[in-house]
Amino acid sequence: METERLFLRRLRPDDAEKIYRGWATDGEVTRYLTWEPHESIDTTQALLERWLAAYADPSVRRYGIERKEDGVLMGMIDVVTLREGCPELGYCLGRSWWNRGYMTEAVKTLTEELFYEGNPSVFIRAAAENIGSNRVIQKAGYSFLYSEPPEERLKKPWITSINVYRRDK
Repeated sequence: METERLFLRRLRPDDAEKIYRGWATDGEVTRYLTWEPHESIDTTQALLERWLAAYADPSVRRYGIERKEDGVLMGMIDVVTLREGCPELGYCLGRSWWNRGYMTEAVKTLTEELFYEGNPSVFIRAAAENIGSNRVIQKAGYSFLYSEPPEERLKKPWITSINVYRRDK
């Protein structure tokens, strides 16, 4: 997929170093995610290998976010699960590229693609404390539905609740 400034593309075997250096080791990026910063490139490489193998399933929607102007891999966006039978998005972006509208652009683009594929709604969740992510979601046209307690894999002392958003076709 292509936007004005980005390519949303499948991950490639040579992306491990880019992912590791770009965001996977940054505690600020992973602060509100379900995983902790990677301690070694081996962790990133093993995870990337699982993600690449998952592409054998044609329904997998996992993309690297690449800046058109220089080919820099800045982050990722994917369908992480289904909620009420509809896709739920997850994403992360390296801190160097925050506050420039890149993630809002990526979320809007993938959302529109999922609508084109016939999905009536798309969901996104974000920790209530993650102000930047909540702003991205709202700018991408999603509506707040409710807050829920964090699931077990998101139990971090600074996360008190998870905001659930939905956008309808």
